[in-house]
Amino acid sequence: MNIRKLEAFVRAVELGSLSKAAEELGYTQSGISHMMQSLEDEIGFPLMIRTSAGISPNSEGDLLLPSIRQLLSTNEALEQYIAQIKGADTGRIRIASYASVATYWMPDIIRDFQQDYPNVEVHITEAGSDIIEGIMERREADLCLYAGGEDREFEWIPLCQDQLMALVPPHHPLAQRDAVPLNAFLEEQFIMPMPGYDGEVHTILDKLEHWPNILFSACSDYAIINMVTKGLGVSILPELLLRNYKNEAVALPMDPPQYRMLGMGVPQVKTAPPVTKNFMRYVQAYVRRLENS
Repeated sequence: MNIRKLEAFVRAVELGSLSKAAEELGYTQSGISHMMQSLEDEIGFPLMIRTSAGISPNSEGDLLLPSIRQLLSTNEALEQYIAQIKGADTGRIRIASYASVATYWMPDIIRDFQQDYPNVEVHITEAGSDIIEGIMERREADLCLYAGGEDREFEWIPLCQDQLMALVPPHHPLAQRDAVPLNAFLEEQFIMPMPGYDGEVHTILDKLEHWPNILFSACSDYAIINMVTKGLGVSILPELLLRNYKNEAVALPMDPPQYRMLGMGVPQVKTAPPVTKNFMRYVQAYVRRLENS
């Protein structure tokens, strides 16, 4: 049933005149008369009493008016809700992210985003690369923020380089150097991130003639930092994490310098929901501020 016919019927009844309703709604006199006849034919019985003084609802029309008004009200609410979603004023965004990005980027990004879109729910899952890629493959997230998405099935948008740093105990001989040569790891006990969190470290260690002795594996970056601080070995962690976490371990660049590319992945930018596209802009704006600071 055409919603415009119902709107015209209600307004004509309220004004008591088809001509006044036609003028207000932008129809011709013949046009609105045709709409009312079509509506009555579709329903199967008359709805109005037509006199020289105007129109009024008949008993059947009176019975239907409350339901028609309710339908029009629901339709208006639906149209407003659709408009909100198109404008990304409401909805939900699911994000899969490195813990370091979730900890040190997300609070500022979400604060800025929710100042403009306070009704959008933001759900964050912190995980390593393997889990993030599985989440994206299963479409359980709208957006991911991590390193290593260049060759994946989703669209990848590079954001910024994050330097990977050698982490050594505070009184270790390497702590006195300006940079740590990669082959220096061969002589050290090495603390390795757990599988799924160790992609960048694998890439660096694969450049050596053989791997160092792996003494411990630890899932938590903070556990690794504390182990290094206590002199249990050396490790490699990203600068994003280390510059924000106060500790006594010494972070040094490697020679040659090593980097990871942090970026943003979405299943397909073109078909992404408006709320996701808006959030992406806030992420990009935040990274630009970081680079200019």
